[in-house]
Amino acid sequence: MEIEVFELADDGYRLTPVGEELVEDDHSLEEYDLRGSQAAFDLSLAGLAERLTSGANGCRTASGESLADALRTDVRLGASARTAIEDEARWVSTGVAAAYDWSAVDVLGAAGTGAGTVVNALVKGFPGLRVKIAALQSVLDVLGEQILDPEVLPRVELVAQTRPVPSDAGTLLLCRLLEWLPDEDAVLTLTEAAAALPADGSLVLVEQVEAADPDDIDAVLHHLRLTAAFGSGLRSVKEVTALAERAGLTVRDCRDVGWDHRLWVLTPTG
Repeated sequence: MEIEVFELADDGYRLTPVGEELVEDDHSLEEYDLRGSQAAFDLSLAGLAERLTSGANGCRTASGESLADALRTDVRLGASARTAIEDEARWVSTGVAAAYDWSAVDVLGAAGTGAGTVVNALVKGFPGLRVKIAALQSVLDVLGEQILDPEVLPRVELVAQTRPVPSDAGTLLLCRLLEWLPDEDAVLTLTEAAAALPADGSLVLVEQVEAADPDDIDAVLHHLRLTAAFGSGLRSVKEVTALAERAGLTVRDCRDVGWDHRLWVLTPTG
């Protein structure tokens, strides 16, 4: 498929409407880049029918991997997807900062695809807060070089590990960590998070949920992409709560933080 960026006019070449959009909006470069995450998510829809009928992942990347595997192994693709979600997280970071008493937290463990942007806001808003972010090294490179602001870096420790759950923190923040995980993997991740908490610790979970407007086409399309690619989809508040309870966590609070995102305060059951 070819995208015409220039066209021939009487006085020479000029930009086409697509070319004009590319010049005016840097974000559109990702939209038209067939090697980027947006294209990969769109192409995953080709496997939607197989996912819905058999539960199998019918969509593979050019390398033969599932999109979930490719996001872990392809540094460029993974960085593209993560920076897009971190950009979206700007809209909810203020709501997250206001929805919990972060001033009472000394050391915060953080993980998730939107965690970096939220950590930026929290560290700037709460001077006594120190943060540990756990992720694969390729993810930490993106966070350190593209997401975290220079002034917050001295108070953020980047911990390279395969498990996305930091240790040695009484409070954990998991931000949009579950949306790329099917239910069973989401429960396992939350179970590991619960096990890492001290008896009096808290897990703060931030996830995008089903849109309040059932006719929100963008939300419906995002749900279908997540379903096709990962077997997850946009979950309802009730469904996310059920995953937490299966993981041995009790809901202490659940709040709307804007833009179809919810914040749960969870503690180990028992």
